[in-house]
Amino acid sequence: MSTQAEPPDVAASSLEQRVGRLEGQVGALIEAVEVLARGFEDAPIAGERSEADEERAARRAHELLLLVKVARQDTPGP
Repeated sequence: MSTQAEPPDVAASSLEQRVGRLEGQVGALIEAVEVLARGFEDAPIAGERSEADEERAARRAHELLLLVKVARQDTPGP
């Protein structure tokens, strides 16, 4: 059984694509965490934050993560 190594330019291209996808996923995760943090952070006045605000933040963060998951599934792997 012989295995052939990919040419350096093909391997580098594949690596660049994988890193690009990973960067996109990390960016979306950062955005989701920021949305959650804004929804859950302490407001200057305790009464300003509502449960509805927290629910909206959690829902938006979940939507962002689902979008990344769908995009990852639609992108052909290496």
